[in-house]
Amino acid sequence: MHPTSLEKTVHYVFKDKDLLHEAITHSSWFNEKKEFRQSQNEKLEYLGDAILNSVISILLYKKYRKRDEGFLSNARSSLVKRETLTEIANKIELWKHMSYGNGENNVPEESKVLSNMLESLIGAIYLDGGMRKVTKVIKEFFLPYFNEEKLTEKNPKNILQEYSQKKWGLLPKYKFTRKTKEGFAVSVHVGKEFRAKGSGKSKKEAEQNAARALLNQFRNKEQKQ
Repeated sequence: MHPTSLEKTVHYVFKDKDLLHEAITHSSWFNEKKEFRQSQNEKLEYLGDAILNSVISILLYKKYRKRDEGFLSNARSSLVKRETLTEIANKIELWKHMSYGNGENNVPEESKVLSNMLESLIGAIYLDGGMRKVTKVIKEFFLPYFNEEKLTEKNPKNILQEYSQKKWGLLPKYKFTRKTKEGFAVSVHVGKEFRAKGSGKSKKEAEQNAARALLNQFRNKEQKQ
């Protein structure tokens, strides 16, 4: 059987084509078709998330042996955050190959579907080809992002804390709001006037996204003044 265009793009050919199909079929597609079966996509996403974090951690450790744990942890967060995964998913045009919703691939721009689907694809490659193969694919995906200047960008929580302390003498306050299907939702506020929300697969990621959203509010406000 000839490789699909997606397989050619990611430079990996599946032995089990059904596994590839499961990886790129979102649960919403079955709901739209009124098929009473469970998508394996979310289980593959769970696996892919774990594999991605492990591989990125190893690659960072090997590449930056002289850097401390703080740098490595911040670099990993930068690489596996939703924005990076969505960017990679768009580069390989993953949306063209996936089955989503009504089949027209109308993925909401701000949704987590593309980043989750990329993790699902990574999980499927691991199951189909093992650790060596998936590591090779992940290396190709993330090579352009192994830029030390980008990896040393400050954590948005730290930036927000420095900004709010300097401007108002206040510390940001974070509050866990609810557990969601895809992770956690968190709100952050500085004083009574400024607040924002963020979500993520972990509380840490949700807090970072909330801090990033509030920083964007401040930047937009300053630009209008």
